[in-house]
Amino acid sequence: MLKKQHQLPYGDIIELLGDGRDSELSSLSGDDDDFVDDNEYPCSEIEKSSKEQLFENVLDDFELFEFEDDEDFNVFAINNETVEDEQQSDNNAYVALPPRQIATRPVENVLDDFELFDFHDDEDFNVFGINDETVEDEQQSDNNAYETVEDEQQSDNNAYARPSTPAIPPRHIARRPVVEHGLHLNLPYYTKNEIKWSNRPFVSNFLKISPPAPELSTTYKTLLPIEYFSKYFPEEEFENMAKYTNIYAKQNNFIKYVDTTPSEMKVFVGIHLKIGCQKPSRIRSCWTNEDRVNIIADNMSRNRFFQLRSCFHVMNNDDIPENNVDKFIKVRPLFNSFLKRCKELPVETNLAVDEQMVKFKGKLGVKQYMKGKPCPWGIKNFLLCSANGMVYNMILYQGSSTEINHEIQKKYGLGGSIVLQLVEHIDKNEHYLYFDNFFSSYNLFTSLECLGIKAAGTVRLNRFANPPVVSDKELNTLGRGASYEVTSTDGKVGLIKWLDNKSVNLASNFVTSGSPDIIKRYDKKNKCYVEVGRPEIVKLYNDSMGGVDLHDQLISYYRVFIKSRKWTLRMLFHAFDMATCNAWLEYRNDAETINLQKKKVMDLLGFKQNLASTLISVGSSVVTPSRKRGRPSSSNKIIVQPKPCKKNRLIDRYPTDVMRKDNTGHYAYMDNLRDATFCKLEGCKKRTHMACKKCNVHLCITKTRNCFYDYHN
Repeated sequence: MLKKQHQLPYGDIIELLGDGRDSELSSLSGDDDDFVDDNEYPCSEIEKSSKEQLFENVLDDFELFEFEDDEDFNVFAINNETVEDEQQSDNNAYVALPPRQIATRPVENVLDDFELFDFHDDEDFNVFGINDETVEDEQQSDNNAYETVEDEQQSDNNAYARPSTPAIPPRHIARRPVVEHGLHLNLPYYTKNEIKWSNRPFVSNFLKISPPAPELSTTYKTLLPIEYFSKYFPEEEFENMAKYTNIYAKQNNFIKYVDTTPSEMKVFVGIHLKIGCQKPSRIRSCWTNEDRVNIIADNMSRNRFFQLRSCFHVMNNDDIPENNVDKFIKVRPLFNSFLKRCKELPVETNLAVDEQMVKFKGKLGVKQYMKGKPCPWGIKNFLLCSANGMVYNMILYQGSSTEINHEIQKKYGLGGSIVLQLVEHIDKNEHYLYFDNFFSSYNLFTSLECLGIKAAGTVRLNRFANPPVVSDKELNTLGRGASYEVTSTDGKVGLIKWLDNKSVNLASNFVTSGSPDIIKRYDKKNKCYVEVGRPEIVKLYNDSMGGVDLHDQLISYYRVFIKSRKWTLRMLFHAFDMATCNAWLEYRNDAETINLQKKKVMDLLGFKQNLASTLISVGSSVVTPSRKRGRPSSSNKIIVQPKPCKKNRLIDRYPTDVMRKDNTGHYAYMDNLRDATFCKLEGCKKRTHMACKKCNVHLCITKTRNCFYDYHN
């Protein structure tokens, strides 16, 4: 190996080592030289003369070696996110380097080569020395020549610290804070002063991915609706419903309450789903003679139904801790069961994040108002959905106690922290994510790029350090379909302003104008259709952003009818509605996988009716065996005789007003009952054996009053 002295000019040293703000070797390539601003990274604390003297002194301690083509070498790159850790106890500072930027050497070997020096506030700061380190300097003319820089050994062959090095303030070493996300990931964060823009087009960067393979169990047949639904709420959940409903009834001393069972809870839930399909004007009409629904009235009486609804719980109120901050703790078990299945689903390529409103106008501290929503008053949720409406994750919004990382919220705001929380279980380099301007920010796009997620969405310009885009007035002069785009100086984020009926701002970390297409828009002024150019980001956003709204639309078709002041009932049955829609989307995907004929595929109404009928029939078919009183038999063989199902008493079997007052065919007769029956005329409390043959109601006739006549007139 030949050793020779080599002197590099000051400019090359700056490009190689950086100025304390951006020290990656490849950060200033030949393609980006035209867009580098000389004043982009000012260093006002150190004069130029001091910097020249610094690097001349450092250069004297380096020797340059030449390697043959077949020799191995190690590369070490210093990242621009150097971390400063200021010790508060003894005012000592340590300089550390993030190990994730080491190219080929192990972390332990690299950290052993550095010595950390202490300094006080009134002392100069000495830069650490580099021992036996090799620096990669890629030659543009020849890819086979490599030069490495090795520090000159001192007389004692120990690491050194140069006392003549000018002091460098710590703020120039760690200028870019790092936000921790998850357990092993650091996300970059930029202040508004660090966000720089250049007037150049954004280079598209799409992913090369394939759609996820279907589950093995769905490649040969579709499952029953009850089987899809049971994946979200298994048998254990119905057992807990029965358990905690009975506990609540005992705690509140409900009169004549009979303990419920898991099978009866299935009937209870199935009746609610059936009512959502029937859409009656009032629930009580399902048990009346005019609008009677047999599958509902024959399996549960009206009083029992409302009694269970008053006691319906999914957890014990006594188990709520005193220091509880979760405002949705009473419905949390059911939503946890729903989310457990959602996170097991195969995730599609195009995803969307948006708000969802659960309709509710009662008294509730977390109730929200969102102008423009179909249900402006209600409880706000944040959903992660596919383009077809499948839910993969959700967050219940409850103000300051929302289940998000508050450290991330301080850096990214509420919208950005919600997005980062929802995409925690998403795989890298496999998905495109879309959201609106409530969530978008410059740091969110850069962080999603680090997570391997391509994102796009509408933006608010004040969150992007006011990029140099043209004004609306200037864009209107260019005509409809005109656009103007800018790119961040690091090339990670692109922003475009497009004019349709009015201007819209969009940003992305993978595409802006891309491959524009031509669309037809109606011109009100000329009263005809005109062709308008559309950037590719607008097309992708319109195709994939409506997943959450589509899920809301599916729920609204056959929503469970709840008119109650209890917000818990509204939220619990909203979970059943969401699970039903997700189950139907799973069924439809499986039907497409096995190429099932479209005429054989159930629509959402047929799927939900089938599910409701199955829940009612499964619950009512389970009969509790009768228990014999007395001491148990000594015989090992126990024969249990099933108790026949007792048919519920028919109620409200009264004729209509038109029928009882038509004055046709109303004949009185005497019944053969042992005991007399109460007279059915309102206000009469006498008993009688006389009844009307047509109306089938008992009516009395005495010396003082004629109830038979009064009832029919």
